Amino acid sequence: MSVWLIPAVAFAAAALVVALLLYAFTVGQRRVGRRIENMGNDAAKDNKTAGRGDPFPTITSLLERRGQHSAIEVALERAGLNWRPSEFVVADGGLIVLLAAAGWLVWGALGAAAAVVVGALAPFAVLKVLEARRLREFERQLPDALMLIASTLRSGYGILRAIQAVRDEMAPPISIEFAKTLDETNVGAPTAEALAHLARRAPLPDLDIAVTAILIQLDVGGNLAEVMEIVARTVRERQRIRAEVNTLTAEGRLSGVILFILPLAMAGVLTFLNPAYMSALFKTSFGHMLMVLGGALMIVGGLVINRMLQLDF
Repeated sequence: MSVWLIPAVAFAAAALVVALLLYAFTVGQRRVGRRIENMGNDAAKDNKTAGRGDPFPTITSLLERRGQHSAIEVALERAGLNWRPSEFVVADGGLIVLLAAAGWLVWGALGAAAAVVVGALAPFAVLKVLEARRLREFERQLPDALMLIASTLRSGYGILRAIQAVRDEMAPPISIEFAKTLDETNVGAPTAEALAHLARRAPLPDLDIAVTAILIQLDVGGNLAEVMEIVARTVRERQRIRAEVNTLTAEGRLSGVILFILPLAMAGVLTFLNPAYMSALFKTSFGHMLMVLGGALMIVGGLVINRMLQLDF
C-alpha cells in the first residue's frame, strides 16, 4: 500500500498547486479586467502587451518575438477567458512540470515523457473545446440578435442603438461581444473597425454576412432591417438542418465513443480481476510500447470517425 501512497500524495499535491496557481492568475486578471472592461479592444490590447501590470513581461516579449502572442490572445478571447497569453503559457509550463514529476514517481521516465506530452497539449485542447462551445452558443443566439437589430432599426434608431439593444437584452456570450463592440465605438474607434473586431472574435460565416451587410449600408445606404431579417431566417434554417444532421449521425458518434472507452474499461477490469495477467503490460518496456501504440491508434481512429461525421454546409 505504501508503494502507491507516495505517488497518490504527490499527484494530489500537484493538482492542488495547479488549482491554486490557476486561481491566482484568474483573480489577478479579473482585477485588471474590471478596470479595462469599458475600454476598446485596441486600448485593452495595448494595456496587456505594454508590460504594465503584466506579471510575466519577459514571457510576453518572448511570445511577441516568436509571433505567437497574437494567436494565443485571439484564442483566449474566443474562449471567453480573461487571461493574458503570458499567464496561460506560465500556467501550462507549471502543469507540465507537475505532471512530469507525478509521472516519474508513478511510471518512471516513460511516464514522465507521456506526462510532458499531455501537459503540453491538454491546455490547448481545453482552450479549443471552450472556444468551440462558446462559438456554438454565440451562433445559437445570433438569429435572435439579428431580429432584435432589425426591430430596433425599424423603430427608427441607428445601428449603434441596435447594438446597444443586443448588449442590454441578450444573454452572454453574445451580449458580452456586442458590449465590447459598443465600448470600442465609445472610445473613438470607427464603427467599421469595431465590427471587424467582432467578426474576428467570433469567426462565423453568418456573422460575416451580417457584418458585411452593415458595412455596405454604412457606405451606400439601403434597407438594413430587411437584410438582417433575411440573414436571421437563413441562420435559423442552417441550424435546423444541422440539428437534423446531428440526429442522423448520432449512432456513428456513439459508436466512436464506445470504441474509444471500451479498451480502457476492459484494461481496468482485467487489472482489477487479475493484476498478475496485466502486470507485463505495465512493468515491461514492450508492454509500455504496446500501450503507447494502442493509445496512438485509438486517437487516430477517433479522429477518423470524427472527420467522417463532419459535414460542411
